[in-house]
Amino acid sequence: MRPEAPSGGAAWWRSVVAGLVLAAAGAPGLPWSPEPLLGQTVRYSGSVSYSTGSYLFAERTHSFWLSNGLSVRGPKLSASATLPLILQNSGVVSVVGGQPVPTGGQGSGVVGRRAGDGTIGTRRGGGSGAGGGMLPTDSVVVFRDQYALEVGDPSLRLGYDAYSGFGFLRSVSLSLGTKAPLRGLESGVGTGEWDVGAGASVAMGVGSTWFFLDGAHWWFGDLPELELEDGVLYSAGVSRLFGESGTSLIASISGSSRIVPTAAAPLSVSLGLSRFLDRGRSLSLGLTAGLSEASPDLSAYFGWSLPVGGS
Repeated sequence: MRPEAPSGGAAWWRSVVAGLVLAAAGAPGLPWSPEPLLGQTVRYSGSVSYSTGSYLFAERTHSFWLSNGLSVRGPKLSASATLPLILQNSGVVSVVGGQPVPTGGQGSGVVGRRAGDGTIGTRRGGGSGAGGGMLPTDSVVVFRDQYALEVGDPSLRLGYDAYSGFGFLRSVSLSLGTKAPLRGLESGVGTGEWDVGAGASVAMGVGSTWFFLDGAHWWFGDLPELELEDGVLYSAGVSRLFGESGTSLIASISGSSRIVPTAAAPLSVSLGLSRFLDRGRSLSLGLTAGLSEASPDLSAYFGWSLPVGGS
C-alpha cells in the first residue's frame, strides 16, 4: 500500500519538528508534539534518544531517554502529556522546561559559583541518586559510579490553533506548557520545582516546502543554590516533502536565552527525516550537533506515532 501523504493542514510538520527540536536539546520531542496527524483525535507517540556532552564538567554525561505520551485534539484545541524514563551516568544534568540543563544537581552551588569559562571538577560517588550519597565540595560536583534509571518529570501542554490557511501563511498556533515537579534534586534528573511556559508557532509554505518559527517564554523554578534565568526558547527551520512518498527532510536550529547564569546560552543544529506510513502512522529520526557548552555535543533521536483505537 502506498504511504499516505499528510493531509492534516499544518499538524503534520509539528510532529516532525518536535522530535528534532527536543533532540537538539538532548531530549525527545513528545512534550511538544500534541497535534495528531491526518485529523485523528487521539494519538500515542513514543521515542528513544541518546545524548552525550561534557557541558561544564570535567567528565562526560551520557543520557538515554525513553518517552511515551498521549495527545488529544479537537477542532481548535489540543492537549498532550508525556513521561520520560531516563538512564544517565551523572546527576548533574537536570530536566528544566522539558530539556536537559547542566545545573549540577545537588551540586548546583558549585555551578552558581563558576568563574569565567572554567571546567568544573568531578569526583565519583557510590550507589544511585544524584551523587550516590556523597556531597559536593565548594569546587567539585559528584558523578555517579554507575548508570541509574530514573522516572523523569511529566510534561503537559495545551494548544490552540488560531489560524489555518492555504496561502503562504499556513498556520498560527498558541500554547501553554508546564513541567510538573515529580522528582527532586536527589533523583539526579529533577529540580523539584515547577516550570511554566507560553508560546506561539508559525508555519509558512510554498508547495511542498515548509518554513517554521517557534518561540516560547519560560519561567523556571530555582534550585536551592542556583537561580535559573527565565527566558525564551526558540527554533526555526525548513522542511521538504518529497512528492507522494510520504518522506520529508527537515533542517533546523534551536536554542534559548541563557538559563544557567554562569553558562552560555544553549544552541544546536539538527537534521532529520520523517516517514508517513499507512493508517495514520509515522516514523522519524534525527541527528543534532551542539554549538554551545550548555548543549549536548551530539544527540540522536528515533520516534514513532500512531492513532489510538478508532480515533
